[in-house]
Amino acid sequence: MAAGGEHRPEQGSVVPARIGARAAGEVARGPVAGLPFLPEGLAGRLPAALGAALAHEVEDRRGFLYAVIGFGLGVALYFGAEYEPMAYVALLPAGLIVALAWLARARAGAFHLFALAAAISCGFAVASLQVQRLAHPVLAQTLTAVKLSGFVEARERRPRGSRITLQVTGIERRLSTVPERVRVTLATRDPPAIGSHVTLRATLSPPPGASWPGGFDFGRAAWFDGIGATGFALGKAQESAAPGPVPLSLRLAAWLDARRNEIAARITASVPGAAGGIAVALVTGLRDAVPEPIEESMRISGLSHVLSISGLHMALVATTVFFLVRALLALFPPLALRYPIKAWAAVPAALAATYYLVLSGAEVPTQRSYVMTLLVLAGVIATRPALTLRTLALAALAVLVLTPWAILDPGAQMSFAATLALVAAYQRFGDRLSRPAGAAVGGGIAGMPARYVAALALTSLAAGLATAPYAAFHFHRLAPLSLIANLAATPLVSFIIMPAGLIGCLLMPFGWDGAAWWAMGWGIDAMVAVSNAVAALPGADSGIRAMPAASMILLSGALIVLCLARSWLIVLAPAMLAGALWLGARAPLPDVLVDTQARTVAVRGTDGRLHVMGDRDARLERRFAVEQWRGMEGERATTAGAAPDLYAPRCDAEGCTLETMRGARVALSRRPDSLADDCRLAALVVTSATPPKDCAAQVLRIDPRRQIGGVALYADEEGGWRVETARPEQPRRLWHPGFGQADARALAKAEGATPSGETATPREAPTAGDDASEP
Repeated sequence: MAAGGEHRPEQGSVVPARIGARAAGEVARGPVAGLPFLPEGLAGRLPAALGAALAHEVEDRRGFLYAVIGFGLGVALYFGAEYEPMAYVALLPAGLIVALAWLARARAGAFHLFALAAAISCGFAVASLQVQRLAHPVLAQTLTAVKLSGFVEARERRPRGSRITLQVTGIERRLSTVPERVRVTLATRDPPAIGSHVTLRATLSPPPGASWPGGFDFGRAAWFDGIGATGFALGKAQESAAPGPVPLSLRLAAWLDARRNEIAARITASVPGAAGGIAVALVTGLRDAVPEPIEESMRISGLSHVLSISGLHMALVATTVFFLVRALLALFPPLALRYPIKAWAAVPAALAATYYLVLSGAEVPTQRSYVMTLLVLAGVIATRPALTLRTLALAALAVLVLTPWAILDPGAQMSFAATLALVAAYQRFGDRLSRPAGAAVGGGIAGMPARYVAALALTSLAAGLATAPYAAFHFHRLAPLSLIANLAATPLVSFIIMPAGLIGCLLMPFGWDGAAWWAMGWGIDAMVAVSNAVAALPGADSGIRAMPAASMILLSGALIVLCLARSWLIVLAPAMLAGALWLGARAPLPDVLVDTQARTVAVRGTDGRLHVMGDRDARLERRFAVEQWRGMEGERATTAGAAPDLYAPRCDAEGCTLETMRGARVALSRRPDSLADDCRLAALVVTSATPPKDCAAQVLRIDPRRQIGGVALYADEEGGWRVETARPEQPRRLWHPGFGQADARALAKAEGATPSGETATPREAPTAGDDASEP
């Protein structure tokens, strides 16, 4: 309704989201005594202006968009809770607030206020229920050289060895809680087949926590993948007799894995080398054969999204099939003139998207893209606008209801951020890219190349700017030259690589697929050449220091306001951006970082950089914790080399020492015999042994049996140290090892196992502390 209009709902009717001046007047009523710092005139006008702006924001049924944002906020509040909320307790306030919203439906202002609160409470309740439904046991203590058996659910070849996921059927130790699934690293690059039942001996531990407080929590991510323990095998995995029939889901997974490997073999026979490995990744989702140098090059150039099957690939497959079928139907005038061939073409496009989802392994990012694609095609069938903010909101709501933990996933955040920015950008600037009516300049066929380049630039710029904050927060890197790379590579992906891959799949049953794979390989070689050229430019690889979570929240809010706001409230976006930058600049930097086993310590020197010392000097920079710390500092491979001799640690057989930027000495004790000297000479001693009672230094004792996650220390002006841990000592959330169980020490004593965190590894076995292998 227009600003001067009025709408009086009948008794019992629901007030529409498009409210108008009446709602603005309701919001604007009330005293302004709470604004004494404003001039009298402005203080009197501000509530009315704010009410009118809020009314304008929810007009045209746009209130649904903000309801979905409120739902996501409720999900975020659940995951941000320090302690696990009581099961099902969130249903009570959610039901109460929904009832209040229903009762207030005759007053638009109150209705929207209660509706937003209801969306927030429902998001909290749904997240709690879904996580409770997913709950599964986590190993509470390390098991050394334990024998276990299980079905192979998934396998992955890696640069050094391979990794399998086992559905556990038996374990030789008597445990109070047995994990349902474990992830085990193998030394061989030829893992057992999916669906086979194997027996092996392995050292298992609880999934690892973050390498530093505020870092990415690998243990939480593993828990939501259904993993209850991780570890490495000691020897080979041997096939063994299964205790029962192979589950149907595993038989289907084994069949699908065999088909994917057959397609991969067919592709690599026509396209050998790195191009063939990338082609296999784009068609089947198997990224085993993609060389690491190419992956790093595409990360630097901003093209890494091409390797991960997501919205771009799903859209290209569905769009190609859609226009191909529609063109074929248009060849028959009786059909084209009498029937909705556009809606008909959406059906095979949806089937093609479904086939691609199954063929590519149905990874979580692909599932999100599939949902979005189906919603768009459903809009085409229903003759509604295909890709709008409401479609995006529906897709986000579906994802949050089914998998609320997706809000923690970097891929989900970047995917929805990019889509939101693209939809908003084309709603605001898309008309300028189309041919104006009656315009001669840039019109007709002659102007199509210029409009295509402009649209491509707008797409790359909008998506790049929207995803940059999330890349900086999660990966501590930016790709400032990604616009150049995407302008050059996107036409190759859109018109050569993906269409050729689709044609190859269609022709494969007939044996005429070789030419399609050759064309796909040619396009991939050209794309890699673009990536390497951009990655080699000065300034292409830019690191950024870790930002606090508060900055990320403000940046997300700024993006939402910038894309959705239609009133003067859009000024909140630059205010949020400034607040995020201010918080990021003021975030304190840790003076000392310690890994989970007290084997590696990083100390910030007078040059402001972190310098590392460890229990063994060999391959120290390749340790996973060190790579995480370097990334947190924003150091890239070109700047994170060995420290100068001035800052090199002083080491001997008993330990190492380094000095902080304030001149305080930090000692890492390798042996208990060194503690007496370390306590006398150092200001801070890091050790896993019991220190002397009369130690003059401050001691950080890390118990490898109990510690999960890294530790950060901040020096104060008085010479003391403030300690922060990535995980609390006592489990507080469902994904923390030992949650809801007895103390790990009691479990270990009763079960004859090692308490959580210990890694007593044989000398010949690889460990996560030695090699930079992802947990």
